[in-house]
Amino acid sequence: MNAKKRKGTSVEREVVSKLREKGFAVLRAPASGSKRKDSVPDIVALKNGVIILIEMKSRKDGNKIYVKREQAEGIIEFAKKSGGLLFLGIKKPGILKFVPFEKLRRTETGNYVADIDMEGLDLEGLVRLAEAKVSKTLDNFL
Repeated sequence: MNAKKRKGTSVEREVVSKLREKGFAVLRAPASGSKRKDSVPDIVALKNGVIILIEMKSRKDGNKIYVKREQAEGIIEFAKKSGGLLFLGIKKPGILKFVPFEKLRRTETGNYVADIDMEGLDLEGLVRLAEAKVSKTLDNFL
């Protein structure tokens, strides 16, 4: 495994660990960036029936994060089928944030791009979002 892949794997494992600490059941798809027939996001996190899907990207420098069209379309389809909320996780030195995938722009070639200064949720914001999505039945109020 090359150094770039090791760094990406390390970042994914860090996010998985933090989400587990916050009470999520978490799966990491280690082959998500490979030439799979079915595209899956890097991380699938579940909490009380809420599904959070995260495609992680790590950069040392640069102001843009790109997701190739084929990969993006595959994970968008995965999100539709699962009913999950899809985020681009961005990790840079001193930054860990989660940008809703629908906020990404499309390039002329069909790839998806996020600017590093786009607004996103921090880990606590992601946890609050999942907890707020939990529906309460009438029995909870009786």
